[in-house]
Amino acid sequence: MELLRLPKIPRRILKRLKPGFDATLEAQIKLVQKGGTDKSTAEGGIHLLTQAQADAYTEMERLMSDARRSAGLVFSKGDPRLHIEFSVGVQDQSHELDHELEYANNIAKGCTTYAEQLAEHGWTADDATALAGCITTLQGDPAVRDTAGDAKKRITSGRNSAGNDLYRMCLSVQNAARLQYPVTQIGKVAGIVEARARYLLDEFPPKGGGNGTPPPTPSAPSAPAK
Repeated sequence: MELLRLPKIPRRILKRLKPGFDATLEAQIKLVQKGGTDKSTAEGGIHLLTQAQADAYTEMERLMSDARRSAGLVFSKGDPRLHIEFSVGVQDQSHELDHELEYANNIAKGCTTYAEQLAEHGWTADDATALAGCITTLQGDPAVRDTAGDAKKRITSGRNSAGNDLYRMCLSVQNAARLQYPVTQIGKVAGIVEARARYLLDEFPPKGGGNGTPPPTPSAPSAPAK
């Protein structure tokens, strides 16, 4: 969701998308921010998160993903600790809030157990503290997670569905930017590297040398002059 932090989408990108896309995107962002549903609790809908809790949920998801990615650099693929300690590859994951908190607590414990190893790959104590803070914010009041009429019901598919729709819209923006700022124009058009970076189009290190071809082999150093 880093794309959501960008300023308004420029016209050259919007022209590649369907009319009214920017307004639809803005509306979808607001829908996700208020919990993924416009039903009120009086109508039997899902009890909405407060803005602070919605922000904590989004940040918790980001930190969980970052922790899993960091753990993937510590442990080799297939190591059972990835699954047990960091919930990597959990099948049929539920996205109900209670289950997300269960995964988050499990990951937080793994981050404590393997703090030293994770630190070698950029995961810091501050990251662990931030994750714990998000969990606390969301666990603080169980009533926040209940519907008005049934304490057993939890925040479920409404937020997740809205988030998925928003994610797909972000992918559409990213694809339009990829077409507008092709990698073949790097070095030929001023500012294209910065434009691609704004839309997270490139990765480091680039696969296959960045454009599908292997990077050139460096030439051997010349002999020092006598």
